[in-house]
Amino acid sequence: MPARISPQPKPVEQLAPARRPATPPPASFAEVINLWPSANDLAVVLDVEAVTVRAWRRRGIPARYWSAVAQAARVTNRPVDERLLAELASVRRARLYG
Repeated sequence: MPARISPQPKPVEQLAPARRPATPPPASFAEVINLWPSANDLAVVLDVEAVTVRAWRRRGIPARYWSAVAQAARVTNRPVDERLLAELASVRRARLYG
């Protein structure tokens, strides 16, 4: 005969696994670049000069690199994809050109 089930509920911490708080997506190209420890780290992944990546903080990441940046973010579990980069470019254009 199976043992009786205890009527006492288990503590909440045993029921649900611990979760990290969700981080909001980056709000600018500079914040996207800052997701990596340094501009040099991202530059190595993208095979560009570090000075180029640092300039992207001001100028924005060119569209031709969005796919590579999104792939690097996916591999390292960072919250960046092509859609986000397109939205950031759209917001940036609206600010610059009204």
